[in-house]
Amino acid sequence: MAVALAHFKNAFPANAGAAFMWHNAVDLFFCLSGFTLSYVYSRDTFRFSDYLTARIARVYPLYLVCLISAGALYVWPRLIDPVTYPASRAALDFALQLVMLNGWPVIGTGMHWDAPAWSLSAEWFCYVALFPLLLFRNAPPTAAARFLGIVLCSAVGYWLFARYFFEGSIGSVPESQVSYWVPLGRATCGFVSGWLAFASFQRRDGLHAACTRFSGAIWCGVALIVLLAYRGPTNPQMLVFVWPFVVLAGTGEDSLSSRLLGSKPMHFLGVISYSIYMTHFIILTTFMTTFGPLDTWSPAIFGLLAGTTVAVSIGAHVVLEVPARDAIRGLRRLRRVQAGT
Repeated sequence: MAVALAHFKNAFPANAGAAFMWHNAVDLFFCLSGFTLSYVYSRDTFRFSDYLTARIARVYPLYLVCLISAGALYVWPRLIDPVTYPASRAALDFALQLVMLNGWPVIGTGMHWDAPAWSLSAEWFCYVALFPLLLFRNAPPTAAARFLGIVLCSAVGYWLFARYFFEGSIGSVPESQVSYWVPLGRATCGFVSGWLAFASFQRRDGLHAACTRFSGAIWCGVALIVLLAYRGPTNPQMLVFVWPFVVLAGTGEDSLSSRLLGSKPMHFLGVISYSIYMTHFIILTTFMTTFGPLDTWSPAIFGLLAGTTVAVSIGAHVVLEVPARDAIRGLRRLRRVQAGT
């Protein structure tokens, strides 16, 4: 939801979009992903085929529909150009996006038709290569070592973004080849931070105790960084240093922030969050094609945009996400039964 609001930021005066965390809301997602997968899977019961099936069932059906929709709605009819974006290059990009490799350096080209989908390509790397490796490794043995690991990962992710992030358009080329490694670097750093945070949670160590006890102070730190970024002196990407501790703070059940995040409205937003993330940019682009540039819109159009995004996200979750996920997992279970008989 934060990413969607950031993309809708032209709806807000001046720099009011600062409150929606710009790019680093995705870094929080990578951290959450590393924590959550570590929470769900155990090395004693891990089966890579079952794990991979579950990951595909969770992310791919909606990803595929959004890829095809983006191509049909605005890439092929509007952006294919023999000079800036030839059809052969577009076909290659489409093929790479089909297998979620377009954000991988050397292999991919870095082009994503549904803009938020870059993170799915980076996340896919974490799924198939990074997490199975981390699952069978022991985390650093002490809370101090885990804390230093989190800080180091955050620092590397921050440095990559602050120094080499490149937000280009079709036909543009970054100054440094390192820019092509930023998505995977951010995903890896955030994911490992989440894995380390889970190790602290699992052991209920001093780091976990401090984060849950002082969750209010941690959230005040988030607010302070946002405020300083809004005023100008601080890079908003500094929030990557705080996210792992926000995740740990959220594991304390008694804090105000945990009760808020566990409320029914927030849980509902969590249920449809993937649909919001994947569909909102396509909806926004369609609205811009229909109503013109954002800075010419009336409040009623922005209200219609928000309502459409929520409605489409609920529909995508109910009609596509859940049935497709259940069907893919059911097919896997059926094959296992057949193989057993």
